[in-house]
Amino acid sequence: MEDKNKTIISYIETKVREVEKLSMSIPRENIEKLCNIFTNRNEDINIIKTKIDSIFTNSIATYKDALEKLGNTYNEIVNVYQKIEDMNKTSAKLYLAGGIIPYILLGEPSERRHSNLDLLCSKEDLPFIREIFRKKDLYEPKRDSLTYTVNNIDYGFQVVIDGVRVDIAPFEVTDDGIREYNFDYKRRVGRIKNIAAKFNDYIVPYVSSDNKKYMTLSLEFLIANKLLTNREKDKKDIEKIRECNGISDDKIKKLPLPLIKEEKLVGDNLEFTSTMPRIKLEIPKKNNNKGFINFATILLLIGIVVCIILGS
Repeated sequence: MEDKNKTIISYIETKVREVEKLSMSIPRENIEKLCNIFTNRNEDINIIKTKIDSIFTNSIATYKDALEKLGNTYNEIVNVYQKIEDMNKTSAKLYLAGGIIPYILLGEPSERRHSNLDLLCSKEDLPFIREIFRKKDLYEPKRDSLTYTVNNIDYGFQVVIDGVRVDIAPFEVTDDGIREYNFDYKRRVGRIKNIAAKFNDYIVPYVSSDNKKYMTLSLEFLIANKLLTNREKDKKDIEKIRECNGISDDKIKKLPLPLIKEEKLVGDNLEFTSTMPRIKLEIPKKNNNKGFINFATILLLIGIVVCIILGS
């Protein structure tokens, strides 16, 4: 039975890792509950595995259905993007990324909800971007990778504006191409993506249907990102991307496969959090307490004198 239980627990953990690769997380207490339910059973191991498979399949389907009802509308995402553009009075540049791009360029509101707004910026500009949100009281240390990373790697951070989650991911240009960083706040995972490409192929200027200029992640790289996840909504986005002007099938065929490395960020980076801005509490002074303090002091002195006399 002991070996059988180990096999079941190992199988459940494997299923959990498969779910995490889909950017979904499962509370640890749920995993432990599942292990308790299926261990120490007399059923055939294959029957137990089939039941576990069924639970994961149904749970993922329910989660995806619920996810479609969550998120934000196209207009909500665009309004927040415009608000951030208006906030930024610095020379730091933010570039659009994610599934909202083709709809903005085509001037066609998407018919689906978006889970977040994705933005890119250079590694050098990231501190300035942080400061913009700090000054607007929109910055939260708990949504910043630097609060958790202990390897001095800045994977970016997340802010929430008008109910919209905004993920800011930094990148840097290296001798080998582009190195992109990303922070998964929910799972506390840092990702590094190495892309063998030049900056001009990575960030590209586009003109929308209403003649506005946007600097965004290239449409080719956007398709490549969506092919990696291959969700139903990504398939619809890819169809829209192909309707945009400037898309090149030849570039898509020549795109290099990125090298992606993940690292679990655990604990708190005390060195970073100790340098965070501190709030000085304005504690009001007590009123009309001088007489009370003086009277109490007199009583204390009298008590001391009485003790001395009695002791003598």
